[in-house]
Amino acid sequence: MKIERLLAIVIYLLNNGRTSAALLARKFEVSSRTIQRDMEAINLAGIPIVAYPGLQGGFEIMEGYRLSHQVLTKDELIAVMTGLRGLQSHASDERDVAGTLEKMRAMLRKNELHYTDKALEQWIIDLSPWTSNEEEKRKNALLRQAIAQRNVVTFQYTNLQGVVSQAATEPASVVHKGSHWYLYGFCRASLKAKLYRLSRMRELAITPDIFNREIEPYDASAIEAGWMLSSSTVRLVLRFQPSVRVRVEDAMQEGIITYEDSGTLLVEVVYPEDEWVYGMLLSYGDAVEVLAPDSIRTIIRDRAMKIWQIYSEDRNETRGN
Repeated sequence: MKIERLLAIVIYLLNNGRTSAALLARKFEVSSRTIQRDMEAINLAGIPIVAYPGLQGGFEIMEGYRLSHQVLTKDELIAVMTGLRGLQSHASDERDVAGTLEKMRAMLRKNELHYTDKALEQWIIDLSPWTSNEEEKRKNALLRQAIAQRNVVTFQYTNLQGVVSQAATEPASVVHKGSHWYLYGFCRASLKAKLYRLSRMRELAITPDIFNREIEPYDASAIEAGWMLSSSTVRLVLRFQPSVRVRVEDAMQEGIITYEDSGTLLVEVVYPEDEWVYGMLLSYGDAVEVLAPDSIRTIIRDRAMKIWQIYSEDRNETRGN
């Protein structure tokens, strides 16, 4: 609809600044002439549009103009409030989020409050862990401070292979991915942007060193592609028992799952070959069999044998040694 396109154009210009008619036409899939008419309509509606001629020209909303809260619908406000409530348990100061939520409630009409409260009860995002983690909150607060002040942070980091190193990083974002929090920043040692899991960081400290580098924005797909490229990958063929069907369906959606007549699940999936893969396979115990490749089958067999040896030894003999 035209009104939706006009609103989308206004929001795009507010976020991106001066934009050519040709680019807007491509983005909104209309002609340049239609964009010209849209600009006239937006201007008539009281939103000041400035047109600039020439190669670097285009349309821009007059500097200093801001949309009122009325541009958000009731359902859009509820969506934002739901996300804020999900973050509330991780905020370094929960009062900040609570105050923001109260301000957003004030943007609703009185007759909409009951509907909003009911909707917030029906749609819940809970990012909090099963157990309280005050240390992770502390790290979150320190990183937010460092990002705001553009301070380099240092910490001791243990990677998935158990290798411990000292890191000096220019922090850009704190990211919640899966069920864990990560720091996304520029590593001064490797000279590239990296993700660091907060639970593996020790002795986190903010340094007085200020950085001016503009780090590429966090892009989940690029990070995952880089992870796959930086590691040797392996195509696994796995057979799972019916008892772990739900877990497999939850965890391996990127793979090809075939349901066999016996109730077992045959899964083909590609992962980087590292300690995470070995640990993941062992976590299924006897509910999974590695069918291919033979190299991974051998690794899992040998590790299972070592586990068996530990538990087959007499505990008194072990203590005596």
